Amino acid sequence: MKTKNLLLMILLALSLSMTSCSDDIGEPDNPSGEVNPPGKDPNFKSIIVMSDIHVMAPQLLENRGSAYENYLNQDPKLLEYSGEVLEYLVGETLQRNPDLVIIPGDLTKDGELVSHQLVVSILGKLRSAGIPVIVVPGNHDIDNPEGYYFNGDNTRPAERTSPEQFKELYADFGYNQAYATDPASLSFVCEPLEGLVLLCIDTNEYEENLYLDKGDEKDHNQTSGRIRPATLTWMLNEADKARAKGKQVVLVQHHNIVQHYDGQGTLQSAYIIEDYENVGKQLMKHGIHMAFTGHTHLHDVAQYRTITNETQPDSLVDVSTGSVISYPNPWRTIKVNNEFTEWQINTEYVTSIPSLSDVKSTCKKLLNDNLKGGLGWHINESWSSIDKYRNTLAILGLTREFLPETPEETTDILINYVGDPFTKAFMILNEGNEWKNPESAGLENQLKSSMEKMLRDRAATVGLHNIQTELLITTFNTIYKMRLEPGLKSILTDINQYNASDKRLNSRTDDLNAVLRVGR
Repeated sequence: MKTKNLLLMILLALSLSMTSCSDDIGEPDNPSGEVNPPGKDPNFKSIIVMSDIHVMAPQLLENRGSAYENYLNQDPKLLEYSGEVLEYLVGETLQRNPDLVIIPGDLTKDGELVSHQLVVSILGKLRSAGIPVIVVPGNHDIDNPEGYYFNGDNTRPAERTSPEQFKELYADFGYNQAYATDPASLSFVCEPLEGLVLLCIDTNEYEENLYLDKGDEKDHNQTSGRIRPATLTWMLNEADKARAKGKQVVLVQHHNIVQHYDGQGTLQSAYIIEDYENVGKQLMKHGIHMAFTGHTHLHDVAQYRTITNETQPDSLVDVSTGSVISYPNPWRTIKVNNEFTEWQINTEYVTSIPSLSDVKSTCKKLLNDNLKGGLGWHINESWSSIDKYRNTLAILGLTREFLPETPEETTDILINYVGDPFTKAFMILNEGNEWKNPESAGLENQLKSSMEKMLRDRAATVGLHNIQTELLITTFNTIYKMRLEPGLKSILTDINQYNASDKRLNSRTDDLNAVLRVGR
């Protein structure tokens, strides 16, 4: 995932300002954070979840140079050590001997066939040990035009992985275990543990990718996701059949199904499925109350609730797992009862591997050092939408020159004014349980003050009159309160439970160590 979501929220808001119970799965979490490690207890099953492993085959980096450095500048991940990180996790998994491993997508850097082959080879050690592994594809994994060999200043395309090849490669990691498959996608349904049915859904839009070698204007990998209408019908039917047999049904997919902060569906729509609210209601109606997702690289737990009456809320919980090769390198261990109604979820971290003694500090520095590159990528991607506001600035008596002329200038201005408070907020967001971090206090006000100073200084630079400047600031404050403040507050306080009217509830779920109770 290309990170820096908070600064993109800020940019969009600034652009706008220039223009104008038993079935309850959200019971209070384990307050102490103490969760028993998974083991072979006959009364429980143990599950490991790791996500966004983004393995890059070593041969893709032929010679380090500007091409590879530019890639890391826009999307900093521990790519050169990604295979070793997966080896470490496989070793940890073999020692713990869980009943099941789940990986919710983005198995490779960018869908290179050689990277998938390496993933299959490493994960094969778990299969050889008799540990079931279930994977789903992520947006990076299939027919991705951005998979390259890096050679100094140059790149050349790597062999892409087709949907058919993906299904063949991961035959032993879900597809051979499937008792039903979706004709419209790479989705499948399986029962890896007796009584637990996994709806493994392909939410990716790889058919929307663009390819220079096919005559398109550029190579472009589609980030956003959705559940195809035919797939939704199929999966709900499969859920009904499983529940009729007394099974617990759990969703596994790459993209989020529940908002993880206020406004994610608008400000970060590429990371949550299209029409998420309507789809979520249908899932709950058909007895699906839990989902394991990835994609955002945020280690976060969020819930959506519809209140049918005061005593019987209906809920859907989205357990999103962060990337193991991005700060803070988390993965999850789970202990669940045999009825699959009580899930004790714990967080662990990749802290060291043989080639790197301090993984977390290295990844934290990567994120911090590449703030400008990541933001620049986002602004370039959104520039056509941002630039359109030039023609509407007359509403505030502003000139077209008020907005910077280039994405690069815009990036520099944002970094100069809001870079420091944003970096702090972004690190807190990545760590999870933001509300427990004392550094969260006052950050939202600091971000707002920095943005207001940026607007005032920009107004002075382009020679606005005082009346125009005050009108601009008044409009900004109005738009900020309506659009940006709720999202920032819900992020920094980690309150991300929603009801049927998409209103945030005044409660939170522990992102790192939670006890979730799921009705059947």
